[in-house]
Order: sequence, then C-alpha cells, then structure tokens
Amino acid sequence: MNQALDSKTLEDSLLIVKQQITLMRKCLESKNPQFMDALKHASTFLSELRTNKLSPKLYYELYVLVFDGLAYLSDFLKESHQTNHLADLYELVQYAGNIVPRLYLMITIGSVYMSIENAPKLEIMKDMLEMSAGVQDPIRGLFLRYYLSQKTKELLPTETESELKETIQFTITNFIEMNKLWVRLKHQGHSSERERRLKERKELQILVGSNLVRISQLDQIDKFYYKESILPKVLEQIVQCKDSLAQEYLLDVIIQVFPDEFHLLTLDDFLQSTLHLSEGFSMNKILVTLINRLIDFQKREPANVKVIISELSTLTLQKDEHEENHTEESDSETTKPQTSSNLFEKFYDYSHLLVENKPELNFKDLSLILEAICKLSLSYYPQDYENINKVFGFALALIHQTTQHLEIWEPLLKTPICYNFDPKLVLSLDDNYKQFASALPTAIQSANALYILEKFLEQDVRLSTVEEVKTLYELLAVWFTSEDSSDSNTNSLLFGTDSSKNEPDESPEVVSQYEALAKSIHLIHHTNPYKHFELLEIAKSFMSKSGSRVRYTYPTLLFAVIKLIRKLTIVQKLNALKLKQFCQFFSATNTELLTLVSNGTLQSEGGVLAQTCMNLNLSMALILDQSSHIDLSYEFFINSFVIYEESIVDSRLQFQCLLSIIGTLHKCRNIVNGNEDNFDALISKTALYGSKLLKKTDQCRAVYLASHLWWIIEELDEEDEIESETAKTSEDELQVVIKTDNKKVLECLQKSLRIADSCLETNVSLELFVEILSRSLYFFIHGNELITIKYLNGLIELIQNSILTIGEENTSIDTPTKHFQRTLEYIRQQAQIDSRFEEIKDR
Repeated sequence: MNQALDSKTLEDSLLIVKQQITLMRKCLESKNPQFMDALKHASTFLSELRTNKLSPKLYYELYVLVFDGLAYLSDFLKESHQTNHLADLYELVQYAGNIVPRLYLMITIGSVYMSIENAPKLEIMKDMLEMSAGVQDPIRGLFLRYYLSQKTKELLPTETESELKETIQFTITNFIEMNKLWVRLKHQGHSSERERRLKERKELQILVGSNLVRISQLDQIDKFYYKESILPKVLEQIVQCKDSLAQEYLLDVIIQVFPDEFHLLTLDDFLQSTLHLSEGFSMNKILVTLINRLIDFQKREPANVKVIISELSTLTLQKDEHEENHTEESDSETTKPQTSSNLFEKFYDYSHLLVENKPELNFKDLSLILEAICKLSLSYYPQDYENINKVFGFALALIHQTTQHLEIWEPLLKTPICYNFDPKLVLSLDDNYKQFASALPTAIQSANALYILEKFLEQDVRLSTVEEVKTLYELLAVWFTSEDSSDSNTNSLLFGTDSSKNEPDESPEVVSQYEALAKSIHLIHHTNPYKHFELLEIAKSFMSKSGSRVRYTYPTLLFAVIKLIRKLTIVQKLNALKLKQFCQFFSATNTELLTLVSNGTLQSEGGVLAQTCMNLNLSMALILDQSSHIDLSYEFFINSFVIYEESIVDSRLQFQCLLSIIGTLHKCRNIVNGNEDNFDALISKTALYGSKLLKKTDQCRAVYLASHLWWIIEELDEEDEIESETAKTSEDELQVVIKTDNKKVLECLQKSLRIADSCLETNVSLELFVEILSRSLYFFIHGNELITIKYLNGLIELIQNSILTIGEENTSIDTPTKHFQRTLEYIRQQAQIDSRFEEIKDR
C-alpha cells in the first residue's frame, strides 16, 4: 500500500516538474526572455523537492529531473548575463518564500557566478555553505548539499595554497554536515521501521562519500598534506558520529579512493582511530580491505613501496627522537600501536590492542584479520618466517579461549601454503603452527594435511634433509593415528562412512589421502643413495603408526628401496653390509603388511594384499639376481612361495600369482648360472603349483607356461650383434642360451595336453589345444629336438578331429577355430622361409 502511494506521489510530482520546466524554457527561449517568470516556474518545480513522502530512491528520481531543469537554467545564465547582473540575481533569489527553492536557486546562480572571471569565489562558497545549514531534514538536506557539491566541484579554486586550503575546508565541512544529516536519519520514525530506515540510509550513503571522492581527485595535495590536514579531520568526524554503518562505509571509502602511498604514510593514524569506533562496526571488513590494498600495491609497484617505506622509516626515527624529549607527555597518552616502519609489526601490535580494547570482537573477525596480516607478511617480508610464527602463536593463544566454531580458523591454517609460491615455507615454521593445527578438529587437520601434500606434489618439491622429512610428516600427523578405532570415527564424521572393527571400510576420500601420502615418498631424494635410505627409514617410522592403512604406503616405500638397490648396482657401489641392511628393512616392512592378512584385519582385501607382498618379494628377488646376490635372491623367492602357500587361497589370485612367479623366474640370469640346483628347485615347485590349481583351464595354462622355465634363451638384437666381437652370421649365433632342457619342456607340454583333454567342455579343450600348439611351435623354432614334426602333426590332427567331432557349424568353437586357422596360416608363411616347416600339415 505504501509503495503504491509513494509511486502515485512521485508521478504527480514528476508531472508538475515537467510542466514547470517546459514553461520555464518557453520563458527563456522567447524573443524577449521573461527571466523573472522563468525563476517563478523554477521556484515552483523546486517546491516539489520539499516533499517528505518519498523514499530516498524515489526522491532521487525526482532530483534527477529537477537537476536537468536547473542545468538548462545555468546554461542560459552563463550565456546571457553579465557579472553585475549575476550578482544582483544571487541577492534576488534569496528572497524566495520557501527555503528549499531559495537555496537550490542560490546554488544554481552562485555556481554560474563562480565560473565568471574575477568572481569572489571564496565568499560565494562560504555563503552557500552557511546558507545550506538552513535545511535540516535528513533527506532534503543531503540532496541539497549533494547538489552544492555537484555544481561546485569543477569551480573550486586551487591555484594558491590559501585557496587550496579553503577548498578542502569547504569540502570537509560539507562532508561533516552531510554525515550528520545521514546519521540523524537513523533516529527518525518508529522503532518498528528500523529495517526500512537502514535500507534507506544505505541508498543515501553514496551522497556522503562523494565529498571524499572529490578531495581525492585534487591533484594539488600530496601524502604529507593529506596526513597533516585532511585525514585527521575526516577521522575525527567518523569517530564522533558513533554510527557503525557510517563508520564502516566512510572508512571503506577512504581506503578505496585515496592512493596506496597515502595509506602507507598514515597507517598509524588510521589504525589508532579504529580503536575508538562504536560497537557493531565490522572491524575485519575494513582492515582486510586495507591490507589487501597494500598487498596489491606491493605487487604492482615494489620499487615505489620500497621508497615510501624508506621515507616512513625516516619519519619514524624523527618521531621517536621527539617522543624521547617529551616522555612525560607520552606516558599520559592513550595506548597506541607501536611506532615502526615495519608494516607487519604495525598490524601485529595493533591486533593485540584490538583484543585488549575490543573485547566484544568475535573470533571470526580476529581469524580473518590474522589471515590478512599473515598474507601481508608473506607479500612484504617473504623470507621472514618469524612473522608467521608470531601470528600462529597469537592465534594459538586465542583458540585456547574457546572450543566452539573452530572451523573459522581453517583459512588461516592454509594461508602459509596457499599464499606462498614456495611450499617449503611451511617446513620452516616453528611449533606454533603445528600446535595450532592440532588444536583444530580432526576433519580440518586432515583437509589441511591433504592441501599441503598436494602443493608439494604439484610443484615436485624435493625433501633432501632429515629435518625436512620429519617436519613434513609431522604436519601430516593426523593421518598417523594408532589404529582404526579413533581414526574411523573421524572418517565417519568427515566423509559419512562407517568402519567395522575388523575390516575398515575406507571411503574414496580417505583412500585418495593415503595414495597422496604414498606419492610423497617419491619426493624424498638424496644424491647419496645411503643417505636416501636413511630418509626412507624416517618416513617409515611415521607411516608405521597408521595401522592397517600402511597397505597404501608400504608398497611404494619398498619399491623405493628396490630403486636404490638398482641405482647402486648400476654405479657398482653396492656395499654388502648396506645391502644386508636394505634386505632386513625390506623383509621387516613386508612382514608387517602380511600381518594384516594373517590376523584377519583385512578380510576382503587380504588376498590382494598378500599378492602385493608376494610381488614385492619377487621384485626384490629379481633385482638381487641382477646384482649377482643369488643367495639373497633365492631367499626372497622362497619367501614368495611361502606367501603363495599360506596366504593366497583364491583360485583366481593363485593363477595370477603363478604368472608373476613364472615371469620373474624367466627373467633371472645369475641364479641360473650360479646355483642351478636352487633354480631347478624353484621352477619345479612352480610347475607343481600350476598342476594343483582348482580350475583345469588354469592348470593347463600354468603348466605349459612353466615349460618356458626349462627353456630360457635370450635373443640378440642387431645392435648387440654388431657390438659383439664373437658375433657370427649364422642364425644360431643370434641368441644366447641360458638354460635348455628338452625333456622337461616336452613333459610339461604333454602334461598340459592331458589336462586339456580332461576338460568336460569340448570347446574349452579345443582352445587349450590350439594354445599348446602355439607353444610347441615356439620351442620347435628355437631348436627343441624333442618337439618334432611328427609331434606337431599329431597335435594338428588332434585339433582337426576335435573340430570335426564338435561340428564346424557349432558357434561355440568360432573363436578357437579362428585361432587355429591363424596358426596354420603362420605355418604356411614360415614354410616359405624355413624348410623345416614344409613337412608340417597346414591344411
């Protein structure tokens, strides 16, 4: 209802204003301008500004239309009237009946008068300013003074020092009076209309701030004049108005409109004034805005900042000398921020004064202020880590005072790592940072740990000292808990998961955390492999505290050890004593992983983890074989077999493990030549494991793959052939024989045939027959004398008979049939280049 009434009032007023402006223009545009009538029309439409029925937003619409009408009158006066006539008009309009039209006409004519050469500008300025005090209604008075500011902003004299002083005094006085009117609006009307008045005041705030914008646009003022003559008066009014909305807005305007170098020079005065502001003032908003301005200034103009801080140091020294001569006076003064040219010290000391003088300041505001101070230090003093330590020491003292809403401190916790380019900064911080982090909820600690680690991984930051490794993992201490009882509770709170006692059900987020932790092992690096190993031992001492979750980190740790052994083998500096230490470390760590399987901690993952442990042992065995430590290699093979027998129970995993064992044994070279009995024992055991698999298909494939362990040859490529002094052109010399046993190979192939033939599904048997044929061709090509043409023909005939028995029309044998046809095609192609294949049946 009120909005509709306001709109109707505005429409009526706009109609009258438009009509009167039209009549005024007709009077002025006639051949004989009727100026007095035009003034009467102007006074009539200006009377519409006397209304108190419009909201500030609607009043502004009316004001804009009136402003346009008065602008036309101003242009006419400037073009058509002489100086003396303007002086008379200026006196004449002051006899207007109503004060609002009178003052608007006076300002209109007075501003035109000021634009004339040799006009008494200072007298006119003072007169208009004094007369404007006649309107004390907040809205009408604000718009009247805003009109005064608009009309005179380009006309204020600044040529001489005295004129500049008068201009600044004029603008500041107008600002002070406008601010008083603005604050007065707060106390009008019924208390139930408080929200509406607050909204109206926010709509009017730009009118008040325009005066400060005008001062900032004066090129004649420098930072010293600003410090001595402008800022003190403005701050005095802001403090005295005791209105939080006005204080917050006007301080923000000061920060935004005046140059950054002004703020650097007047920082002490600005901070001191904020200690006297009223309750409800948003301290963090102003301080964070100011600090961000200073940070941006440092980024844009570092050289200029350096010069200004140097000047500030000189001024500070002079001030300190002056204060030493007036100690008695200084003792009687109120507490102020410590005088210093160091920006961090200014803000840090100020934060302590805030806590002392503003007990109502909440912890959220304090956290944001300390976060901004931390960023300031990182921007201006990036190498001074002690500053950051001070901030977190202060924050730690604050956080001990409360146990509620601790999440507000999380942005501060992340500031050293997210705002600084070098993540290693966080490693240089003292215990204050770690204690501060540990005082926060576990969920926040975990998120911060992941954030730190991701930064290190993203920039590939190398950790090459004991202190760096220890410090990083101390920062990640939240992940190194004793075991799943407390840890899983945290995860359920953070990620909504529920972990059972025997088998932790890890969420994807937790898994990603520990995967990142495993990646951190690759950041550890030292040019000395033995020093590198010591760093890995330190890493393990931390990771061993994470209970069953070591399954995510230990494998990476063990592969790092294998990598070190390989490196030492290549440079031929592998010390036997150190190697023994490596092996003990490897075995102990792997045993810890196996314990998780044996004690039933991980039921569903137990088989996979056991397979991982076995593969780790196989990798260690292989690298030890390559480094010619065949006895140690044999021990690790035995350990792998023990794991296979005791911990691998799933048939699918058994088959995969056997493939890994066969592949690793086939790569060994030194153990074959150095201790053939041990190697024969290993490969015989492997073949036996294969024959005992649950599924016939797995048995068959494991046995015929095991046949390769009795036929190990290494083919030379062209480069090896050229480099070899004994190389010959015969084809037999293009391969190196490591181990060959014709009989054992044939036994394995025949055994696999028997297993394949015993399969109940004929299409499965057929596929296995074709696979065995392919293996037999391999051995035939490489010279196994027991794999004869007769043997191959018999196998081909067996496959052909099986196809006829099943029936070629049976779609279930399409795949093995095609496989068989491709094998026959290969035989025909080989027959063209190798006469041995000519007698093999290829049809």
